Amino acid sequence: MGSKSCIPPPLHLQRPLIGPGLVQPDPFGPGILLPPGVFPFDKLPPPEIMAQKLAAQHVEMQRLAIENKRCAATHYSLRKELSAAQQELQRLQTDMSAIRADQEQQICSRLVQKLRAW
Repeated sequence: MGSKSCIPPPLHLQRPLIGPGLVQPDPFGPGILLPPGVFPFDKLPPPEIMAQKLAAQHVEMQRLAIENKRCAATHYSLRKELSAAQQELQRLQTDMSAIRADQEQQICSRLVQKLRAW
C-alpha cells in the first residue's frame, strides 16, 4: 500500500554518476575508424583524372552561367510584357465601366421619354 504513494526519483538520479577513470559512452556511436596509416587523401584518384574532372566541371559551370543569363533576360522581358498587359487590362476595364455607365444613362433617358409619351 505504501508503495503506491511513493514517487520514483527522476531518471538523471537513477543512473550511476560517471566517476574518475570511467568513460562516458559516445551517444552517436563509435564512428568510422580507418586502419592505421591510411588517410582519406590516399583514396583520391590520380592528378590527371582530377584535372579532367575539374575541367569538365568548369565547362559545365560556364554552360550553366550562360543559361542563367539567358533565363534572366527572358524573365526580364516577360515581366515587362506582363506589366504592359496589366496596364492595358486596367485601361480596358476603365473604358468598359465608362461605356456601361453611358449605356445605362441612354437606357434611362429612353425609358423616361417613353414614360412621358405614354
